Amino acid sequence: MLKYQNIYVTDQDKLASAEKRLSGSENLTISDILGYYGEITLGSQEFKMVFDLGSSDLWVPSQNCIQDSCRIHKRFNESLSKTFNPIGIPFSIMYGAGTVDGITGKDNVLAGGLESVGQEFGLVQEELGSLFREAEYDGIFGMGFDNLSKINASAPFSNMVEQKAVKNPYFGIYLQRSNDTGLTGTLTLGDIDTTKFTGNLNYNNVSTLNDKYLYWILDVDDISINGNKLNFKNKQAIFDTGANIILMPDEDAATYHKFINGSSFDGRLYTVPCNTMDQVAYIIGGVSYNIDQSDLVTDQPDLVTGSDCLSSVQIGNDYNWLIGDVFLRNVYSVYNIKDFTIGFAPVLNKILVS
Repeated sequence: MLKYQNIYVTDQDKLASAEKRLSGSENLTISDILGYYGEITLGSQEFKMVFDLGSSDLWVPSQNCIQDSCRIHKRFNESLSKTFNPIGIPFSIMYGAGTVDGITGKDNVLAGGLESVGQEFGLVQEELGSLFREAEYDGIFGMGFDNLSKINASAPFSNMVEQKAVKNPYFGIYLQRSNDTGLTGTLTLGDIDTTKFTGNLNYNNVSTLNDKYLYWILDVDDISINGNKLNFKNKQAIFDTGANIILMPDEDAATYHKFINGSSFDGRLYTVPCNTMDQVAYIIGGVSYNIDQSDLVTDQPDLVTGSDCLSSVQIGNDYNWLIGDVFLRNVYSVYNIKDFTIGFAPVLNKILVS
């Protein structure tokens, strides 16, 4: 037992303190544009970052970026960091609503009180797309697998695991809605926040693409609407906090909306009544997860009728589904980068139907 300034510290206290340091959490704020963001420290400079399941790279605007989209955000100043090391390899990353280009560097990153030492990241010198001009956040913090990296670097959380900065190789995500008063989203690194969900976590194996772990992909059994199963077969979905809706191939989106009362299609977008009361559940790993009615629509009204809202399910590519925040807000989710699994449990105000 140690004594310091009349404070006794037991071995048990030291162990508890060490364990506490091996996990951490970050508050998440819902973005008006896309995704959820929180604060990190990169080379002693603070940035607001979207924590994105659909990518694996960390990037921030460089001081050398003089575009308006960069200048209205926090930019990384290399001269202010004693731990920064330049790499200088060019990169380009394309997102659904924009592209960023720049060069790479290396510095220490602090997220949720946990550090990734010598993290390779992108110094963006050019941003293309309205997404970045209008965003409240400065950059993106990728939470996907290393193989997805466009700068050929380890993802930040992967680095934390390898450096033993976290006690467990998984992170948990809880997302709030814009109308959830007094609530804050949470990213828990290296641990699980058991106060955010009810029942047990049900784990599902992540699928590969071309024999590589890239995205957080799961098999989806089916969808039920008002008690009717839609009989989807052999469907896979990418789960992505960087998407605020659900995207399906044309035929699947049409099947889904046949069961949604009052839905319509203008040849490009689906609309549904803003006050829809349909009961929708996604069935994954044999477990049904109910979707709150508020998540069946977006906040955007239909510009033609003015009375309906855009559906939260729209047409995407011809292959996989993309499942975003409208599903993930209804569950607490856990992502394990070593076991290659995702665990779901309904959040406390939701009901799970087995």
